[in-house]
Amino acid sequence: MKKTTLKTTLLTSMFCLIMATTSFAQEMMYEVPLSDQVQFSTQIIEGKVISKKSFWDVNRQNIYTTNTIEVYKVFKGSPLSTIEIVTRGGTVGLEAEIVTPSLQLDINDFGIFTLENNNYNLYDNSSIRFKPYSEAQGFYKYNTYTNAAVNPFKVKRGITAFYDEIEALTNKNYTNISDFDVEQLVTASNANRNVNAITNFSPTTATAGTETVLTINGSGFGATKQNIGFADANDGGGTFVFALASQILSWNDSQITVLIPTRAGTGPIAIINSAGTAIIFQSSSNLNITYSQLNANFDPDDTGTTYGTHAYITQHYNQNTTGGYTWQMHTDFDANTAANASFMRAFDTWRCETGVNWTIGAVSAIDVADDDDVNIIRFDNGAELGVGTLGVCTSRLGGCYTAAQPTNQMQWLITELDIVFNDSTNWQFGPANANGAQIDFETVAVHELGHGHQLGHVIDTNKIMHYAIGGGTNNRTLSASDIAGANDVQSRSTTLMPCNAPVMTNFDCATLSVGDDFALDESIMMYPNPAKNSLSIKNDSYVTLNTAQIYDVRGRLITNVDLDQSRSTKVIDISHLTSGIYLVTLSSNEASITKKLIVE
Repeated sequence: MKKTTLKTTLLTSMFCLIMATTSFAQEMMYEVPLSDQVQFSTQIIEGKVISKKSFWDVNRQNIYTTNTIEVYKVFKGSPLSTIEIVTRGGTVGLEAEIVTPSLQLDINDFGIFTLENNNYNLYDNSSIRFKPYSEAQGFYKYNTYTNAAVNPFKVKRGITAFYDEIEALTNKNYTNISDFDVEQLVTASNANRNVNAITNFSPTTATAGTETVLTINGSGFGATKQNIGFADANDGGGTFVFALASQILSWNDSQITVLIPTRAGTGPIAIINSAGTAIIFQSSSNLNITYSQLNANFDPDDTGTTYGTHAYITQHYNQNTTGGYTWQMHTDFDANTAANASFMRAFDTWRCETGVNWTIGAVSAIDVADDDDVNIIRFDNGAELGVGTLGVCTSRLGGCYTAAQPTNQMQWLITELDIVFNDSTNWQFGPANANGAQIDFETVAVHELGHGHQLGHVIDTNKIMHYAIGGGTNNRTLSASDIAGANDVQSRSTTLMPCNAPVMTNFDCATLSVGDDFALDESIMMYPNPAKNSLSIKNDSYVTLNTAQIYDVRGRLITNVDLDQSRSTKVIDISHLTSGIYLVTLSSNEASITKKLIVE
């Protein structure tokens, strides 16, 4: 099996002593209304995470984490003083699984949770165990600095006003379980905030999760390390995400140096007290994050004391012995011609731009996204992904120590990739654009494959890696920063050999078979673009083109041009088209590609 092979390989290296695995997933979501969350939740509470413990399920197929919550208030359900919220993912020994949109919580996180009964196959399914309803959207994390309760889509200004909103939906008052005065905490959080203490920081434009050092200059920082907060790219900057303690490199009264964490997005930076409840200093300007890369977080001694949790950069390797990774479509996904074609357009967007060596293998009957050595592409079954989730990409990674233990010196590489799409979504598979009631499948696929390329979220609605998508959003084109981030991963994937694994080789788009992936972007040129009266289509490939179909942004066919099986340059009259954006679909006998056209 793959991991056994990798472990065996590691044993040949004198420094690579122990193998570990972890996995990531990042998602695109659609908004779940609060009214639905209240209606379909069985338990709604206010509380704080006081402890965490991870474990395998009964069949040792997946890792889960129980997050023990001290309950402050109950808005719906039983008046329990403590509960356990089961989230997908966690770490057991040297194996870990991090899955998003499964809610991931940190100790001392506090806010309001919308929950449902737990149905995971666990050893102990007690009556106090729940799981989040609507996954990541099921936690409204308190930002006491702005007096807001925040989930990935909503910022509820005024926490006590949010109490009233929930009570109006439940038609009853909340039950007080323990003394907790959020207004007092909000007042204390803002009493001593000072935006003048941070005089400057550099760089002002940077990348996240890339071991980039941020230097913060000012005065009055003190000699004791506190928390460094960054705008959280996973919720649009509504809350702060803290750098790991191990990422704070130095701290004195006038200067701090810190590695920018993977979830940092564009926004202010802040020095926050050790309890995480009050801003001490906040910058008056924003740190601009152009791209983010995923990290593997791991505590070498699993105690949180001697070494603490460290963040490690990741990369691909030559998993399939032919240069990279072989993906397989599940039978149902493969049979959906429109979804298949849309996915392949997204697939080629990445591999023809960055050279990531991904290929498509045989159709598979495997209908799960487990740690099974199969890089699967599939639709979910029923409510598997949960309400609010459009798609998930899971990256499983293996790590090794590079020095004799005990040590925090480790390397990490990707051992498996899985992608799952929601089968009940109102998808537009293209090539026409999605309208307001549809979700553009290719946009979501490009985004999820970006996570497979080890890119994290950013806060920028114009970029592929923005954390969420709305109806009618069509964004299938990589930005310069998307490409830069992916190229950085690809550069180390093709040059470095972590854990003694063979390097990936660059994919060659010139070898593409039209029947294989429907893409000829490297060999077909369409110019000028923008155009006015005529459009030239230059075909440098061996494939003959039959037709060019021009659609407007609503998906209506405007023009159908016979290309006479052209293998050379063909000029099309477009003088009858009004100014605007169009899609041009070029078709051969085997497949088709779609390009965007701007008419002036």
